[in-house]
Parts: sequence; C-alpha cells; structure tokens
Amino acid sequence: MSTSVLSYVQAPSVLCDTDIALIIPSYQRPYVWPSEDVIALLDQIITAHDTNAPHYYIGTVLTSVVTSRAPSHARTTYEVIDGQQRMTTLMLLALALTAVVPDNALAQFVVLDKKPRLVFAIRDEVQRLFGAWAGLEEEEGPRRSSPADEDYLKHLSAARKALADHLGSLLKQKDEEYLASIADYIFSKVRWVNNIMPKGMDLNRLFSTMNNSGVQLEQSDILKARLLSKIERLKLRYDAIWQACENMDDFFERNLRRVFPAADWKRLKNEDLAEYCAETFPLQPVTSQVGQGVSIAQLAKQPVPVTHEPKEKVERIRYCRPIISFSLLLMHTFRIYQQMNGGEDVEVRLHDSRLNEYFEDFIDSAEAKQAKAFIECLWQVRYQFDRWVVKWLPEPDSDTWYLRQTNVQLKQSEEGYRLTRTPLESSDLSQLQSVRNFTGERSAQYWLTPFLGELVAGTARTQARVVALLERIDNELSLAEDSQKDASFMLLMGDRPAQRDIGSILEDLNVPQGTRFEHYWFQKLEYILWRERGRFNFYDSKKLGGYRVTSKNSVEHVHPRKEEFGRLMDAKHLDSFGNLVLLSPGENSSYSNQSVGKKREDFKGKSRYDSLKLAHMFNAKAERDWDETAISGHQKKMLGLIASHYGQGQD
Repeated sequence: MSTSVLSYVQAPSVLCDTDIALIIPSYQRPYVWPSEDVIALLDQIITAHDTNAPHYYIGTVLTSVVTSRAPSHARTTYEVIDGQQRMTTLMLLALALTAVVPDNALAQFVVLDKKPRLVFAIRDEVQRLFGAWAGLEEEEGPRRSSPADEDYLKHLSAARKALADHLGSLLKQKDEEYLASIADYIFSKVRWVNNIMPKGMDLNRLFSTMNNSGVQLEQSDILKARLLSKIERLKLRYDAIWQACENMDDFFERNLRRVFPAADWKRLKNEDLAEYCAETFPLQPVTSQVGQGVSIAQLAKQPVPVTHEPKEKVERIRYCRPIISFSLLLMHTFRIYQQMNGGEDVEVRLHDSRLNEYFEDFIDSAEAKQAKAFIECLWQVRYQFDRWVVKWLPEPDSDTWYLRQTNVQLKQSEEGYRLTRTPLESSDLSQLQSVRNFTGERSAQYWLTPFLGELVAGTARTQARVVALLERIDNELSLAEDSQKDASFMLLMGDRPAQRDIGSILEDLNVPQGTRFEHYWFQKLEYILWRERGRFNFYDSKKLGGYRVTSKNSVEHVHPRKEEFGRLMDAKHLDSFGNLVLLSPGENSSYSNQSVGKKREDFKGKSRYDSLKLAHMFNAKAERDWDETAISGHQKKMLGLIASHYGQGQD
C-alpha cells in the first residue's frame, strides 16, 4: 500500500480530458463565500488574462479517490476534503460565464456525460439546483430540503447572482468574444495543486486538525456522512434525527422543535419524545427562500455605517453545557446499540479524538438497516441523557455555572403551549452524578454506559428508582477489579464485574497516607453525608441548600502540618483520613496554615459549605479540641458511614 501523497497540477481542462468528477462530501460545512470574495477572484483572473500571465493558481486542494459513491459516468472521482469553497466557486464561475456566452470551452467543465461534474453528497436540492443552472433539467419550484441545504442554496444563489451581474456589466463594456477568451483562460490556465491522499491514510486524524473557512471540521460530521452513505432511502429523515441530537448546547426538546416544526407541539408531552416516530415527527417541506443576491452597483449605493467601536464577535447562545461531548455520547450510544443487538464492546478506548477509529469496523460492515437502527438508538439515548443526566446551568444573576438536574413540563406561554425546562434544586441524583463527573476517567465517563442503557431499557422511570440504579452502578464500579471500561460494559450486559471487598477499601483508608488518598473516597463520602443529611441536626439549612459537590483536587490537613502556633501532631494522626478534607485549591489556600480554631471561624463565615466532611469536623471541634482523640473519633464515624452505604457493618 502506498503511503505517499500524490500531487498533480490540474486545471478544468485536465478534469475534462480525463473524465474526472468531484464530490463535496456531506460532512463539509455549507458554502460560505460572500459575493464580494467571489467577484474579487473573478477580477484577479481577468487581470491575469489581460496581462497575458502564463497561469493563475487558486491554491492547493486536498482530495481522496473514492469508488463506492463515484458517479457511474466518471473515470475517476475525487472527494474534496479541503478546498471545497474554491472548487465550488470555480464551478460557479463556469456556470455564470456559460450563461452569458454559451459557446465556450469552459462549458464542458460544468457537465460530465449529461450530469453535473460537481456532486453534492446527499444534498439533493443543491444537486438539483446545479443541474438546473447547467441546463440539464427544469428549475422547478422549491422541494423539501434540510436546513443545511437551505444554507447551501442561499449562499450559492447569491454568489451566482453577483457573478451574473458583474459579467453582464462587463459584457456591456466589452463583447462576447472578450468573455469567451476569459472562459478559455480559466479552462486551461487557472490551476490548482491537487494533493491526493493515499488509500488507507488515517483521514480522521487529519480531519480533526483541519479548518474549513475558519470552522473546525468535527469528527462527528465525518461519521454522520459515512453512516448516511449507507442509507439509500429516507436520508433526510435520518439526517434530521442526527441534527436534533448533535447540538449539545441546548436541550433535546428545543432541538426537536427546530428540526421538526410540523410536530403537534401544543399536545406533545415529554414522554412522547422518548422514541422517534415518523408520524409524530413529520419532516416539513421547507419553502426555499433562495437569496437574490446584491449587485456590486447596489452595494456601492448602500450607506456604510461609521463606527469607531471594534466589531464584537457574535457567539452562539449556550443554554446549557453537557458533561460530555457529542462524540462521547455517540460512543456510549454504540455500546448500548451493541448490547441491544448481542454485540461485543469495541476494543478502542472512549475518547473524543478516536471517534471514527471507534466506529471503523461498524462502518465497514453496516448496511442501511444497521445505520438506521443506530441513529434511532441515538435518539433514545439523547432523550434519556437530557431527562436524567445533569448539565451545567448558569446561576441566576451570576457568571457561575453549576451541575443541575432539570424538569420538563408542558406549559402555556405567549407563543402557545411548549415544553419548558425548570432547573431543580440539588438532589441525591445530581450530587452523585457530580461525584462521578469529577472523579475517575473524566475523559470517558464510563458510568454513563450502563446508566443510560438501563434508562433506555426502561428499568427505572421514577426519581427514586433512578437514584437507586445509579447508586448500584457507582458502588460496583468503585469496587471493580477490572478496568472501568470493561466493568461498565459488563454492567450494561447485566453481569457483575469482579470486585474488591469494601472491607479492604476501609483497611486502606485506615492507614495514614496524607495527600496520597484516592480523591474518589472523599467525594463519595460527601455524597453519603448529603444523602444522610436528615440524620444530623447541626447542619445550617441555608448553607446546606446551597451546597453542591464540585471539582476538588487539593487535600487539606485540618490540623496543619506547620501550624501557625507551632503545635505538633504525630504523623499517624496528622496524615490520617480523619484529619483530611478534599477542597479546591482556592479553598485550601484560604485556610492556609491557620490554627484549627481560626479555620473553623472562617468556615462559619461562609455562605455555603465548602465540604460536608469539614462541617462534621468543625462540629466536633466545637465540642472538644481537635486532637488525636477527636480525629480518631471522626475517622471511625466517617468510615462507618461508608461501610453502611456499601451494606457492611453498622455505622
């Protein structure tokens, strides 16, 4: 297998002589060149023509040879990985010139064997429009198209209109012969370097580092294109399902409302969203509103606003932030899909950067039925994810975001009935998920596989049952001897992974380790103290209400190793679990090496608890000195609570 990149200098004439077709893959972002950039390119080519320049280069194009989706009339087909904006613009130039001067050499660049040479994968409306512009079919009224197609149609039509206006103006100044000579120049002298990727090259890794007109090309876009290429019928339907699932910065029902506006949103309840139903979520025919474009003369007449203020960058509104990326959600979904269909786990570890590697075997073997089933499974997983998994939400009148659970209800608003999200106060479910989110392999969040799998299967439907489900999963993963990846898939399959006894964990926690203690057990204890909050009467209800498990990675000695007054303590107590608490670096530095009494006063002055374990420690300090006896008593009590939570002994 060749590993070399082949580079060729090409021109429209070369593609015509060798019957080469071009495919713009569906993972590419829409055509975005503004009209002024298109006109600027044409003017630069005209200048090169007028000065008898031997050639004019439009840059470098990156392609790969494809066979599975190649048009039957092409000898060779290149999939355009990078350079689609320039190649599409070049085709628009050919179309515009051919419309003005039909009998020119460049006309043959537009068509290959009575079909458009440039193919837009799965974008039927865009392809139809190009066919109409090339005179191959009637330019009928609008048909059904996706929102992504609408973006293509708008920008393509605006660019073509601007070119037509510019060439029409030029025709009045010159004549058809002059424009024909420009067409001849483009046909043979406008060139580019085509870098052809070798077969077998890891394009997925290449894609992840490429930018397309300033927009990062996501690996999920590539996976989507590869899956949709398996589906011959109902591409738009499954494309729409994907669109509804991929925006993780908004809630699922809001995505669905945008993608399926024809659904009966006045009556749909949240439970109706659990599975995809074609009758419930019909695709609405989109009325094409193709932009008419603006001529250069019209642009010149428009007033230009005068401002001395720098332009602000417009950012997409983020209503929420997920705890995992869409790529990770796809990986968890595939594990659940495998379990549903009796398959095995994929050997590749879960990580954003390995998405397409993860799906490689599936893509190679899947047929339309499997591709559709996976995308329908994705819908179910995304629904359960938004219903039960915490999201980052902004605090009112604050720039701070916290992990919170939400509730969905059908309510009447000024726009009519709609499903509305309401943030919930801290709960057992949100606190335990926070523990999981901030500990373990955070780049994978393996606990989500069995959790979401059970939810999709319908084994837990109430808050209490969902909490019990997650407690079981968390307990078993925390004791698993196998890797979290293997253990999580075993739990999904209904098996129990090999486990350590909780007694051995408690023995380890009884050994003084100072800052070497595993952070998970501090966070898990925080959850247990929260869960059992009704048993302790010294909590301040207001501070408890504002308490949340947060990201913490700094182990603090409550009795300092270097206490400000020089009080010393034996290492077996100083570095014991009973004298330690997990805090954020900022919280840790705020206490510094102060005496225990001063730390307690600082703790009392805060509006919410830093740590529930710390609250217990300072409550004990209020009753006695924080000495060896107090530390031993606190440690015994905390480890007893952990043992009880795992069903061993009495606390």
